[in-house]
Amino acid sequence: STQSTGRGVQEAIISDMGRPVAKPGPTILELINTFSEEFRCVINGNSTNLQTTEISGGAKLFYIFQDTFGKALEEFDPMTGLYLSDVRHAVRNAMGTRPSLFVPEIAFEMLVKRQIGLLRDLCLRVVDLSYDELANTISVVCNRNFKRFDNLKVAVIAASVRQLSDTLAPTREMVQNLLDIEQSYINTNHPDFIYRYRAGMASSKALSDGSVEESPSFTSLPSSSSSRTSICDQREYSELGKEIQHKLTKREREEVGMIERLIIQYFTIIRKQLQDSIPKTIMHFMVTHLTKSLASCLISELYVEEKFEYLLQESESISKKRERASNMLVASMRHRKF
Repeated sequence: STQSTGRGVQEAIISDMGRPVAKPGPTILELINTFSEEFRCVINGNSTNLQTTEISGGAKLFYIFQDTFGKALEEFDPMTGLYLSDVRHAVRNAMGTRPSLFVPEIAFEMLVKRQIGLLRDLCLRVVDLSYDELANTISVVCNRNFKRFDNLKVAVIAASVRQLSDTLAPTREMVQNLLDIEQSYINTNHPDFIYRYRAGMASSKALSDGSVEESPSFTSLPSSSSSRTSICDQREYSELGKEIQHKLTKREREEVGMIERLIIQYFTIIRKQLQDSIPKTIMHFMVTHLTKSLASCLISELYVEEKFEYLLQESESISKKRERASNMLVASMRHRKF
């Protein structure tokens, strides 16, 4: 009974280590297809080898899109980097030699384009985070599938990362294009912007009349006075640290306040659009492209007869372990025979 148990253990070890490769070509094809399929499953969340210690793969990408990127967008102040003097000078310069009866639209457009541009680094950052997670997923899946063949594992990781790297430039370029598109044309006729603008005007009138309660839409507006200090009330300092005093007329205060509200309202719309379009861009140009092309890329690069022997060269530790188990199995069988 003890001999049977020992023989069973040795046979299990040999089975786990794998038999010597008889057909290298089909073996490489099978390993590549298995790796590519598991990588796709990890991204889609239906892998049979799910990690329990941390989120990874597709779940990590979702976390990057929704929590990291989404939260950063929500916390980004639309008036970041803008000072009272910036808005004041923009309004004055847009009027030229004659004062305008209304707030100059060109001043609003110039300032909101500047604020939209501040989101560029944030959007590109989420591309880099997604790239890093995909590269990490490649490494994890490879380590799980190529324990026996170190050379093949290294080659698959290198080829997969190169394929992933080929998607980085197009993805970043498309993200850049999305920001350029938003900056190239400020759509003041956007239905959401028109609604917010009209609601804002109604709420301003309600404030002046002392009848805010009659304007229920006022509470839903991203008004600068509801959650943050108005730019008109912010302190501004010179490079020497001395506070700059601004004496605003009633008209100037109204103009600056209106520009501030318009920027916040329009910025809210752009933020919502980017929160939807940036993850879609990454999924299309990077994730989907990689999962679809990975297997064919690996086969074209690694399925070369001259490379078979090198790629399927076993790890020295595995060879020794199998040899030791085989010798013990033979000895056990001989002992049983006698």
